Amino acid sequence: MRHLAAAAAALGLGMALPVAAATVLDGVTIIDTATGHLQPGRAILIDGGRIFRIARAGTIKTGGATALIDARGKFVVPGYLDMHAHPLNSGGPERSLPLMVANGITGYRQMAGSDALLAQWRQGTLPVPAVAPELLALPGMVLAGPLARDPVATAAEVRRQITAGADLIKIIDLGPPAFFAALAAANDAHVATSGHLPPTVDVREAAAKGMKSIEHLGPQISLLEACSSDETAIRAAAASAPPRGGGINVAMPLADVKRMVANPMVATDPAAFRTIQHVLDTYDDARCRALAKTLAASAMWQVPTLIRVRTMEFGDDAAYRDDPNLRYAPADDRALWADVGQRFTARMTPENRAMLAALFARQLKLVKLFDDAGVKMLAGTDFGGQWIVAGFSLHQEFDLLAQAGLSPLRVLQMTTRDGARFLGREATMGSVAAGKDANLVVLDANPLAAVANLHRIDAVVRGGHYYSRADLDAIERTAALP
Repeated sequence: MRHLAAAAAALGLGMALPVAAATVLDGVTIIDTATGHLQPGRAILIDGGRIFRIARAGTIKTGGATALIDARGKFVVPGYLDMHAHPLNSGGPERSLPLMVANGITGYRQMAGSDALLAQWRQGTLPVPAVAPELLALPGMVLAGPLARDPVATAAEVRRQITAGADLIKIIDLGPPAFFAALAAANDAHVATSGHLPPTVDVREAAAKGMKSIEHLGPQISLLEACSSDETAIRAAAASAPPRGGGINVAMPLADVKRMVANPMVATDPAAFRTIQHVLDTYDDARCRALAKTLAASAMWQVPTLIRVRTMEFGDDAAYRDDPNLRYAPADDRALWADVGQRFTARMTPENRAMLAALFARQLKLVKLFDDAGVKMLAGTDFGGQWIVAGFSLHQEFDLLAQAGLSPLRVLQMTTRDGARFLGREATMGSVAAGKDANLVVLDANPLAAVANLHRIDAVVRGGHYYSRADLDAIERTAALP
């Protein structure tokens, strides 16, 4: 009955889950996300959506409606956070949101919104199913298109979105005057700005003037420009170049926007490819280390979304085209992604492919360099882009962060503790402690021994509701599409 209830909730049928009033996870090892210290032989009492008490295993008495879960040999960490995702823009949030929970994700930062979504969030009427991660932040419409060269209009739009309830301003494509006007207007209201770094903007100035986070390592080379010995000339050339077509414009028809967003690399023109190659050819490690030191001392965060970066730069990789998890993506998305993948194949010369492979290798090294320097970073996926499947993509991100050379503890921190720090919510999330939200992942093996153990999910606790492995399997079965 429980598994059927979970499946029904995954379909958004609103069936109440038969969850005990309280639950005890007995015999677990708790991972301290700050230090990596192991706390074996613990019992966690969950009640009212909170961690009510933590004690020695076997010492919390149960009875009545309290469920006792024998979790000996299991490891408990906070719920995973996907700090860059678009489930509310997806074609099937009634499936994608439960899939995120099934993969251990208990919270997400939505990275594109609208007036309608902001209104629904205020009113408590967002169209989400019973099983869903917590929405942690919601912006208004992304800043791009007609606003790009109008700082007055950009600042006015930022103020309008904040009045409408946005707690995040998402920047995509703005010229420097409009970019800094957006930052100033948001800073005045103490609202975070996140998004893309335009190639005409110096990242050090963006950090100094309060940009909260950069997504996708730029994208492309806008962040790496600061590591080039020819940085000044490259940025000046970008500033003097005439506007090119192919950029994202929110006034475009939705179908065109979806195609553009699927993989912007397909629309990259030859001049831009030459610039990427020049940035790679002029890479200066000393300059990049100095940049990392500056960013580490600032309040800026990086959200690498390596899975999104790689799927753009290897846009027709068979590993993505033949991914069995595509069965969880809507048929329309699969068709679009396949078509965009074919366009990628047609457009990319052998030279382009070699250059993009070198770019990704450099981006992996950049993530490691940043981590070594203490740059603040978060785990995210950009779910909504080509080949990015809800929930499963965060586990691909874990593996790519490990490939970059990050330790298992750092990967765990980036998807738990650091999201709480970014949001200013360390009092309620990011660690396993009494009084905190009961959003937990129960693992079969120690995640500090290997990043791969983050995949070995035995159970998930979301808002105090305990989902066994069988429940999670039922959610996945229900979410699968023909």
